[in-house]
Amino acid sequence: MLLTVGALFSTAAIAQTKDVKEDKKVLKNTIKDKKEDKHEMGKDLGKLKFKAAVKERKEVRHHRWSIHKQGKHLRRHGVTHPIEKAKHEAKVDKDKTKQ
Repeated sequence: MLLTVGALFSTAAIAQTKDVKEDKKVLKNTIKDKKEDKHEMGKDLGKLKFKAAVKERKEVRHHRWSIHKQGKHLRRHGVTHPIEKAKHEAKVDKDKTKQ
């Protein structure tokens, strides 16, 4: 009985670890998308394309909402400071591609 309960907990922990790793990748990609959209919004504003800039702003706000939801989800699964870590990983990836 005790052995089966232990095996059940260990398989659940392994499955959860895979989900957390995948969620971290999704969060990092969402942060990258937000940065790109924010950059495009700035370009549109610089060229006085207000309708396009408002559209981009809505996308940026949606990404921001999504980032915070994903961060809360990861915090509930035991990841400390998931948003800051994902931002750092995104910056490291960007720096690697520049080199």
